[in-house]
Amino acid sequence: MGLYSHYDSAHTHPVNRALHMIAIPVGFSSLVWFWLHHWIIGVVVIPAAFALAWLGHLIEGNKPAFLTNPAHVFVAPVWMARRIFGRGGKNQGKAA
Repeated sequence: MGLYSHYDSAHTHPVNRALHMIAIPVGFSSLVWFWLHHWIIGVVVIPAAFALAWLGHLIEGNKPAFLTNPAHVFVAPVWMARRIFGRGGKNQGKAA
């Protein structure tokens, strides 16, 4: 199973997907805050983003994909973009 397919199959519950749609951009924007603006905000926002994603996985009943392969952290924004722009894969037809 490829990285994207594995990531997609670990995010099938609508609440998990919704929380990830919030957590992914918040997490990546925290990197911008950390490097370009105020590092304290970045340090606070990163765990908040991970907490949202972990909550989604508690609801779904599985563990985060990045625990099996850290590269999934980089798959997450691709997954989100594909879900938003209609190329989300096998789970695309289900409620987001």
